[in-house]
Amino acid sequence: MSGDGAAAAQSSGRFAVERVRDDAGLAAAHALRLEVFVAEQGVPVEEEVDDLDTATTTTHVLVRDTTAGGAVVGTGRLLTDPGHPGVVHVGRVAVAAVARGTGAGAAVMTALEDVALAEHAVRGGGGRRTVRVELSAQVRAAGFYARLGYEIQGAVYLDAGIDHRDAVKVVVAR
Repeated sequence: MSGDGAAAAQSSGRFAVERVRDDAGLAAAHALRLEVFVAEQGVPVEEEVDDLDTATTTTHVLVRDTTAGGAVVGTGRLLTDPGHPGVVHVGRVAVAAVARGTGAGAAVMTALEDVALAEHAVRGGGGRRTVRVELSAQVRAAGFYARLGYEIQGAVYLDAGIDHRDAVKVVVAR
C-alpha cells in the first residue's frame, strides 16, 4: 500500500472516501471484493486476492456510506509501475449490491483518478499534468465506465470467466 498523497480522506454527502493504510482497511476491501466477485459472480477466490494487493506500488480506497453507520460499500485498487510513468491500472472495483446506482462506484473511481493524477501524472502537451488510466471493464459495467469518460476499446475477452473489454481515460489536471 503506497504512502501519503491524494484521497487520504474525502467526504461528499452520503459517501466518505478513505485511502487504505493498514491491515484492517485491506481486510475491509477484501471482504467486499469477496462478497461481490466470489460470492455473487463466482470468481475463484485464488484469482481474486493476489500479491499485488500488498505491493508497495498499489493503492486501495474504501467508500463508506455515512447514512449506514459507515459501512464499506465500495472499493478499488490502483496499480502503478515506476517503469511506466504516467500510466496506471485500476482494478478490483467493487460496490455492494445495496449501494449500486447510488454514486458509490463513481466515488471509488474519482478517488482512484485523484490519486493517479496527484502521484503518477507526467507533463503532457502544453505543460499540463496528465495520467493515462487503464482498466479491464466487465462488459456488464462498460456503460458505467463510459459515463465516467472511459473509452471502451478492443474485443471482448474472458478474465476469471467473465467477459471484459479494455477501457482507457486520460485524466488531465485542471
